[in-house]
Amino acid sequence: MELRGYQREAVGPALRGRNSIVWLPTGAGKTRAAVHVCRQHLESRPGRRVAVLVNKVHLVEQHATKEFHVLQKDFRVTAISGDSSHKTFFAYAVKKSDVVICTAQILQNALASQEEDMHVELTDFSLLVIDECHHTHKEAVYNKIMLNYLQRKLSGQQDLPQVLGLTASPGTGGATTFEGAVEHILQICANLDTEKIMSAQEELQQLQSHVPQPRKQYDLCQERAQDPFGERLKMMMRRIQRYMEMPGLPQDFGTQVYEQRIVELEKRAAETFCRKTRVCALHLRKYNDALLINDTVRMIDAFQCLQQFYAAERDTKDPTEQFLSATFEENRTSLQALAGDRRYENPRLGKLEEILREHFQPLGASRGIVFTTTRQSAHSLLSWLQDTAALRGQHIRAAVLTGAGYSNQTRHMTQNEQQDVIKLFREGALNLLFSTSVAEEGLDIAQCNIVVRYGLMTNEIAMMQARGRARAENSVYSVLAKANSREVSRELLNEDLVELMERAIRAVQAMPEQEYRLKIRELQRVAVASWLMKEARISERRQLHDPDAVYLYCVNCNMAVCRGSDLRTVEGMHHVNVNPNFGLYYRVSAGKLQFQRTFKDWEPGCRIVCRECSQDWGMEMIYRHVKLPILCIKNFVVETPAEKRKYKKWSAVTFPVKEFDYVEYCSSTYGQSF
Repeated sequence: MELRGYQREAVGPALRGRNSIVWLPTGAGKTRAAVHVCRQHLESRPGRRVAVLVNKVHLVEQHATKEFHVLQKDFRVTAISGDSSHKTFFAYAVKKSDVVICTAQILQNALASQEEDMHVELTDFSLLVIDECHHTHKEAVYNKIMLNYLQRKLSGQQDLPQVLGLTASPGTGGATTFEGAVEHILQICANLDTEKIMSAQEELQQLQSHVPQPRKQYDLCQERAQDPFGERLKMMMRRIQRYMEMPGLPQDFGTQVYEQRIVELEKRAAETFCRKTRVCALHLRKYNDALLINDTVRMIDAFQCLQQFYAAERDTKDPTEQFLSATFEENRTSLQALAGDRRYENPRLGKLEEILREHFQPLGASRGIVFTTTRQSAHSLLSWLQDTAALRGQHIRAAVLTGAGYSNQTRHMTQNEQQDVIKLFREGALNLLFSTSVAEEGLDIAQCNIVVRYGLMTNEIAMMQARGRARAENSVYSVLAKANSREVSRELLNEDLVELMERAIRAVQAMPEQEYRLKIRELQRVAVASWLMKEARISERRQLHDPDAVYLYCVNCNMAVCRGSDLRTVEGMHHVNVNPNFGLYYRVSAGKLQFQRTFKDWEPGCRIVCRECSQDWGMEMIYRHVKLPILCIKNFVVETPAEKRKYKKWSAVTFPVKEFDYVEYCSSTYGQSF
């Protein structure tokens, strides 16, 4: 397995067993160089073991089949992702392997697990390869693993694994000054316990000749000349705001700022049990979503988003709900008519049509990715493509690629569906993807020659990563945005930040060794100390209130439904109510929820809603044949002796929740002793 000169230069310290970061552009073969390091590491001493960590599920499969398969002749290579059955016996799989490729979250869960067949130690590995290692900061999983590592290192532990980080884009961490960017690079190096950050210096010319950079173009379009559909939505929003009788409400409809303010208003209204304000705020947020969709894709997509929202089950006894439904019904017909009027269509789509027509000729071999902000817009763009006469036909074969996480906005993709789409795209059966940021990092398709960023506002890391998906010779990287928009100015700022990042890395590479080491050691001490302080604060906060003095109220109708002491956690994360009387407060909706993956001791049941007002509450889980309601915290207001609060996550509550005891539950519920 021959490495190119620039790859050999970049992995030099890693081959000598030193902790290092390899900084090379996308498409330069960082993973291949890492495979070479792994081979030499495993051959040099028996009993060694490597963990290759990735931050996106689809990269597990890609690394295993495209890069690390060359080790399989001599070593045992195991790929483990969230959907695979190996996950539940992680410790066993590790013991039986020389190389384990997995998402960082799986390793983090195993490090924290108490179960024998799950738990592993960092010292079970002799080398950690961390892909896209610029994510090793703040609350990211990579950083949690490395804080564990640093804590051990600073307390004098010797047998810790070697660390090799791979990145094309360390970024500037939000800094816009040279000093700030240097500080960010040093922090990433400290977090990864890096002795050296390596790039192609002596072999720079060879690197430049081997890694083609795409040609960048700005494809700019104008605002809609007229937008009667958007104006009608704003008129309806003003009407709802008048009904709320609250002076000083924001008027900047169709912006992210408006969304933030209305989400905050909904939260405060829930906490003060002001139902009218809360329900109106929820609906206003939906109208704002529709305005954002109208700005990004088609009017009909925005209309359908509202139509689906109003089709959902509601509390028809509530006068506010009646007013809001009537407002939509009165305007439905005219909205639908406007949405179908081609005169007011989105100019962005006309520009995208031009780009696709230019690059996808009937006999051409183009392959492209259009990056967009949300799952909703990815699906809408596919639907637009299928409805656009000039783009229909055999030569564009498109699909959507979005994240595997659950979202109530649009259907998420399972890991298997992601893998299938990537495989078809790689083989050429598909030649165009409408994708969210899930495909920004690491997706390696050599034939990809056109990348379009469709109205995106992101940082310099995402820009470099997306640009790096255009791998073929003579590739094009297009920024499609409105002329003079914030997206264009952000893209220009990103170009400056990339230069700033490069200067900062060179400055860190040139630091005298002694000065660098002292700085890194100091940053590590501070990072570990602040992490330990934070952990202590969290566990203190968890003990603030007696669970018996805590009440949960339905977020919609404000009915008190249970106490904190009725709750238990299953597998440390699912919060269930074990009080048999709780069943009086909810009803079960028809049809079991379907997940593509299976779980070790439980399966999903049906969705559960408030008996009084039909507010969604969560779902039932069937845990070892016992039905337990899982509560989703954001659907409740939590009252403690100190305050009423609406939480996004269970981890933030201020009372302890005991672990579920299966035997105790069965004895108290069924009156038998076991």
